[in-house]
Amino acid sequence: MTHAIKAKKIKLTAGLRCELCGKQTALEDLEIHTLIDEEQASERPPVDLESFLLVLCFLCHHDLHQYGTAFHDQSMLVDQRPAEVRMRMREILAYVPRPYTPPDTDLEEAYKDACSSRFRFGV
Repeated sequence: MTHAIKAKKIKLTAGLRCELCGKQTALEDLEIHTLIDEEQASERPPVDLESFLLVLCFLCHHDLHQYGTAFHDQSMLVDQRPAEVRMRMREILAYVPRPYTPPDTDLEEAYKDACSSRFRFGV
């Protein structure tokens, strides 16, 4: 997952626990594992990605890749996720911030005013 804030919130929603071994660990020691690749993920609405994510500790994440765990087995872990955690993760993934619209001020003019002598101290 490339969005750091959403990744952090998902880890917190999982209770800072690995969804494979159940061990509670520090935020920075957890990783978001995706069951599908980026191309497949881009074809789906963000809210639907919850069923393709696992929160794992470093060791479990490494082992999952090392031993080539089958997609079906990984999906079973996702299916065991409590409904309230599933719903909260879907909310996090679905959130889209409002677009930012800069003010209608002329930044170049504001810069000139700030640098002009009328704003200098002692003048």
